[in-house]
Amino acid sequence: MYLDALAKLGVGGAHPGGLLLTEKLVRSEQISTNTRILDIGCGTGQTSAYLYHHFKCQVIACDIHPLMLEKANKRFQQESLPIKAIYGNSEALPFQDDTFDIIISESVTSFTNIKRSLKEYYRVLKPKGMLIAIEMTQGGALPIADIEKIKNFYTLEKVMTKEGWQQELEECSFSQIKIDLYVVKSPNPNTLCDIDPSPSIDTKTNEVIMEHAKLLSTYQTSIFPCIIIAQK
Repeated sequence: MYLDALAKLGVGGAHPGGLLLTEKLVRSEQISTNTRILDIGCGTGQTSAYLYHHFKCQVIACDIHPLMLEKANKRFQQESLPIKAIYGNSEALPFQDDTFDIIISESVTSFTNIKRSLKEYYRVLKPKGMLIAIEMTQGGALPIADIEKIKNFYTLEKVMTKEGWQQELEECSFSQIKIDLYVVKSPNPNTLCDIDPSPSIDTKTNEVIMEHAKLLSTYQTSIFPCIIIAQK
């Protein structure tokens, strides 16, 4: 329900840190017009659009939600970008081995079978290719009841710890792994203004977003986003 609510509201940069954090992370990468980047779970296409505008690189955007795909392609058309958002399941990506220089996952992998997704990322990355991810992380030991509450609301298989991410990445053969917790100090203006709401927002959607905000407030000292950088 949470992902459906985001799609109906058309929130761009819904991941913690928003586009400002994305800009900071990609700034340190050597990106040129020849760089092939996969934006997994592209949402409304905010990150993909930024990457093309800033680097003129080759961007492939994919998502599993039909409404997100519709809104991403609407953005690309309005901005006259040579990008088309396509259906792509992170657990079974429709791409050949060794295809991408960079994969970006912004609050996406946590909502999937993590091991399957990481194996797919590794498969489609070129040798020495980079994974850049911003994902939900348990910063401290939470009671089982709280973990179950979070899992149920966001439909997660597990709530990962920093150590858990490290282990999963290593088991999928990633190297040069760097994982840092990221503390979000305040809402980002670019997230608040980048929305493309559907014509009719039902009561249930508003209730889901309110519950999301309540969970963020309740667990702000124990659930954090983490920044993951890893190499194939």
